[in-house]
Amino acid sequence: MKKIGLIISGFFVSSLLFLACGSFPSSSVGGPGKVLTPPDGEADNQKVVTFYVIGKGLEPENALSKGEAVLMAERAAVADGYRQLVEKLRGVYLEAFMRAGRGSVDQETIQVQTQSWLRGTEIMEITKGEYGITMARMSLRINFTRDGMVWWPVGIGRAVKSSFSEGVVNDGGSS
Repeated sequence: MKKIGLIISGFFVSSLLFLACGSFPSSSVGGPGKVLTPPDGEADNQKVVTFYVIGKGLEPENALSKGEAVLMAERAAVADGYRQLVEKLRGVYLEAFMRAGRGSVDQETIQVQTQSWLRGTEIMEITKGEYGITMARMSLRINFTRDGMVWWPVGIGRAVKSSFSEGVVNDGGSS
C-alpha cells in the first residue's frame, strides 16, 4: 500500500513539474521598461512610435550648495520632460475661468492638469545650456496595435472601448 501511495505522489509531482515548464509567449512577459511586442500573427497590425522631448530646469537660488543646485536643476529638467511626454500621450485637462465687467477682464484663471503612468522612458542626455538652464533629452518608445480604426498602446487591455464604437464623433482630432 505504501508503494502505491509513493507512486501516485511521484506521478503528481512530476506532472506539476511538466506543467510548470510550459512555454509562455515572450510578448506577454515584460519587465520594467520593456516595450511589449504583439503576438506573432499581428506583426502587420503594429506600429512603433518614438516620442522625443527636451525638459528644462533651472538651478534654484535657495539651494544650500552648488552641488545641490545642480542636482535639483537636473531633476527639474527630467520632471519637465516627463510632463511633456504625458501631455503628448494623454493630453491635458484644462479648466478656465474668466470674469469680466465694464468692458475689461477683472479676473482670469487657467488651470492645466495631466496624469498618466509612464514606463520605459529613456533619459538620453543631460546637458547644461546657456543662462544656467539644464536640459534633459528624453525619449519614449510605444508599441501601438490597430483595433478597428484606432491605434491603441499595447497592453492597456481589451476591455477599453474606443469613442468611435459608442457613436461619438471626434471632429478636432487627426489620425
